[in-house]
Amino acid sequence: MLANGATADYVKDLLGTPVFENHQPPSIWVQEDEKPKWVDHVFSTPHAWVVTRRIEDRLEAWSVTITDPKFWWDLEDVTFRQVKGRLGRVTFSNLLDSPSGKYESSRARSGVYAESASFGNPGGYQAYVFMHNQEGIGAMKPSGNSDVRVGDFQRPDDRDEYPASTDGAHRSETTVNTIIVTWQRDEITHRTWQLWPVAASDQMRLLHRFQKKNGWQNKRLLGDGNG
Repeated sequence: MLANGATADYVKDLLGTPVFENHQPPSIWVQEDEKPKWVDHVFSTPHAWVVTRRIEDRLEAWSVTITDPKFWWDLEDVTFRQVKGRLGRVTFSNLLDSPSGKYESSRARSGVYAESASFGNPGGYQAYVFMHNQEGIGAMKPSGNSDVRVGDFQRPDDRDEYPASTDGAHRSETTVNTIIVTWQRDEITHRTWQLWPVAASDQMRLLHRFQKKNGWQNKRLLGDGNG
């Protein structure tokens, strides 16, 4: 099991060699000569993409995106029993009654929907982002608002409002296939989803043809799930 605060050696021993390594882009460095603050590693498993975000030698955030239609992952353990549902099966309306933030980005070639929650001490003082990612399984029904940023996802420099739809029907038709677990909620929720520690379409599609034709070699399993 992954845990924030874990060392880079622990993650490598658990998941093996990453497929991709992504660095914090210069556009969000504090100073031009500053070294990248975080490094993301993308791992492939038979059932999911796993992404870890490391700052120096510590794991600061991680995500799981379910890719196998026959697989699900129980969310109770990872959320300290604060959220009940099966990642890859549950919809947003059946997962969270009152999310602390909502996010949506709908474009011609991409669509992302996410909701956030945190539970203080009962939740291990961690922040959770539940997401529908195009790289995962299940369906997404757009709300009708192409850009949504409310609650936790509002940015300090937002000059306009990006409200959520008053009709929540889309939540019951959108599958939660991704979870992000982090210490630093603002570091993630105040940025566009492409800068979150998740599998991103433009990068993953480079591997799709190989994956379908040849399959992955030396596959590693993702525990605590069911096939």
